[in-house]
Amino acid sequence: MGKSVYQLWISQGKDKLRFPVLPSELEITNNVQNETVKVASFGELTFIDVPSAKQVSFTSLFPKKYSPIAEYKSIPSPENAIAKIERMMRSKKSVRLIVTGTKINMTCSIESFTHKEGSYDIGDREFTIVLKEYKTASPRKIKRKKKAKQTKKKRPSKTPPKMYTVKKGDTLWAISGRFYGDSTKWRRIWNANKLAMIKRSRRNIKQPGHWIFPGQRLKIPQ
Repeated sequence: MGKSVYQLWISQGKDKLRFPVLPSELEITNNVQNETVKVASFGELTFIDVPSAKQVSFTSLFPKKYSPIAEYKSIPSPENAIAKIERMMRSKKSVRLIVTGTKINMTCSIESFTHKEGSYDIGDREFTIVLKEYKTASPRKIKRKKKAKQTKKKRPSKTPPKMYTVKKGDTLWAISGRFYGDSTKWRRIWNANKLAMIKRSRRNIKQPGHWIFPGQRLKIPQ
């Protein structure tokens, strides 16, 4: 029997196992769909090339002694091969599955491993192994845009008007000249005090700002 160009390996760190007998079918599936590809001297490869985690399963045997069905002569005993796989499972660490000559080279977790007495020869052990693609997820840092603090614009504070106490002989004309250096701006004082001045003397209605009295307090706007 001609040997295959393919080799089926499972490893965990320095612990490695080459399966002595290639399975008739290697199935790699996900929950969406399957695709089967026939490969010479290997049987069927069933796989789907999708980004989701894949599940791998196959059935084969560990022969008690070398025979033409084995891929190489220095095969491990069924007991040692089974013990090695069970040791990988107990470690709760991922394993690597490699099929040389194909694109299959993936990190997996061993989901199940069962074995029974083989039907080919006395002492052989048939087994079925199921592996699931193992993907490590690293948390992504999401940068949140900080909301710009809305600062309320402060309104420029108005300078409070100065207060002036009217003296005997004062006029708005004279007071304006004293504070503004311009007597013609007397209406600024009148507008700021109009209501109070009319209330003090209604004669200011006809003669605006003419009637002011000593002791009267006037606002002098800036």
